[in-house]
Amino acid sequence: SFPTRRSSDLGRMIKSSQAGRSMIEVIGVLAILSAVTMAITKMVNSVHDRYLISRITQQISDLRKGISNRYVASGTYENISAEEVIASNAGPSDMFDKENKKLIHAYDWDVLLSGTKDTYQITFEHLPHQACVELALMNWLFGGNSDLYSIKINQTEFNWPLNAAGGKVLPVEITDATTACIPPPPKDNPAAAVDQEDNDITWTFR
Repeated sequence: SFPTRRSSDLGRMIKSSQAGRSMIEVIGVLAILSAVTMAITKMVNSVHDRYLISRITQQISDLRKGISNRYVASGTYENISAEEVIASNAGPSDMFDKENKKLIHAYDWDVLLSGTKDTYQITFEHLPHQACVELALMNWLFGGNSDLYSIKINQTEFNWPLNAAGGKVLPVEITDATTACIPPPPKDNPAAAVDQEDNDITWTFR
């Protein structure tokens, strides 16, 4: 009977060893799957972010063009409104919230309009940090000229050199854009995080 017991013990040891290896293998596979899933999710989010940024930069460009064409004949922007812009199709259709008679940008926040006789303002609210930076850096020169009068990013205003009076000047430099847009929290102090999704940009055109 002694050899039989040893054989039985040896069998249990082999099975236990195999079970241990199987568990390690399962854990390894799960770790790989988790890493692959995280990588795919990050890639998808990155692609989606790039799409939204590309779309929102096109929206402000098309909206400016549509408003300028719509109101140039009247000689004043005093009566500009989202309702009128929507009714006359003076902008991208994906910005039109016809049910609520308002404009929205690619990040699903409000677009505000106001005007005087000679100028009008477009405000994009609640922009993410990276979108804010890229919108700030847009080139508004056409053949050396521009109908852009100024840009206000949160509390920082940028004007062309002749009107800057010692303040920030256009075109916006990348260092100024990253500072004017709410920056990410410092790496050594995550608790200092602020709402990076709460950037407002106002363009004034003439």
